[in-house]
Amino acid sequence: MARIYERTGKKGTYWYLDYNLEGQRVRKRVGQSKKLAELALADVQVKLERKELGFAAKDRPLSDFIDEYLVYSKANKAPETCQRDAITLGYLKDFIRGDRLSSITAHQLEGYKAWRKEAGKEPSTINRELNTIKALLNKAVAWGALSQNPAKGVSKFKEPRGQVRFLSTKEIQALLKTVEGGNRYAMTETLLNTGIRRGELVWLDWPDLDFNRKIVAIQAKEGWQPKDYEVRHIPMTPHLFKVLSGLPRKDRGPVFVNGDGQRFNPDVLTHDFEDIMAQAKISDAGIHTLRHTFASHLVMKGVDLYTVQKLLGHASIKTTEIYAHLAPDYLRSAMNRLRY
Repeated sequence: MARIYERTGKKGTYWYLDYNLEGQRVRKRVGQSKKLAELALADVQVKLERKELGFAAKDRPLSDFIDEYLVYSKANKAPETCQRDAITLGYLKDFIRGDRLSSITAHQLEGYKAWRKEAGKEPSTINRELNTIKALLNKAVAWGALSQNPAKGVSKFKEPRGQVRFLSTKEIQALLKTVEGGNRYAMTETLLNTGIRRGELVWLDWPDLDFNRKIVAIQAKEGWQPKDYEVRHIPMTPHLFKVLSGLPRKDRGPVFVNGDGQRFNPDVLTHDFEDIMAQAKISDAGIHTLRHTFASHLVMKGVDLYTVQKLLGHASIKTTEIYAHLAPDYLRSAMNRLRY
């Protein structure tokens, strides 16, 4: 017996699929669309009838399971993330040709790491690909297609931690002078004063701006989810409030639009900011540099890392620690508070 049901939580309202498989209850989130949930229910009912699920289905080809996983990815992840999943799992198909899902071993995955390294890929890139592969195999376990994840013991490469590139005050002034008077000015000020990601800027809609409370909300909407899937509220600085208040206000739709009045394509926006940086004679910088600039200047002004983590929406404080070197006195300041 299989069914679907709806549940509302902190991350929004989602539809879930619920069925019994070989004596075990299986529940999985399908997405926010009831129609998609109904299609998933019909698919599961047919597969249960044909006994195409569970441990009896372990001999299915890896490529078939990857195709099924990508359907799940498209329904539950941001478009950019789904695209990266498809690219990475395409590499996995190329490397493990003809093998079936149940035959994948940790040794093969170690070989995949070596293969990608020989192709000249950076450790950080390979580690992100491993995250995708591990997520794929975790779903295989959750959906009853594998008894355990063969990637569980596969370690990631150690990544050298370098200093992040951020703009100096002089470079910020040069950048703002370059974009002065145009639509890019308000976008640049928003990035510098909130530290939001490129995708978060593209999907920033007018209802996300609370001018009464002076808050910018980063939250999910139809067709897009923030990277961490959590709602984030960022206070507007007085300057940003003035900049955003000066824009032609609408009830709905994107805050920032291209020349055709449409939501920006993220990749086009990246190229635009590369050109802007070049015009401002700022080297080795792009749109993401503005996020680093926001965080770096906060830390240099004495803001603690925990606060910066919450503003940036980092899931782990370890990610935020890349800015710790900019506050050389924070450990000494902490020790000076110690009293017995």
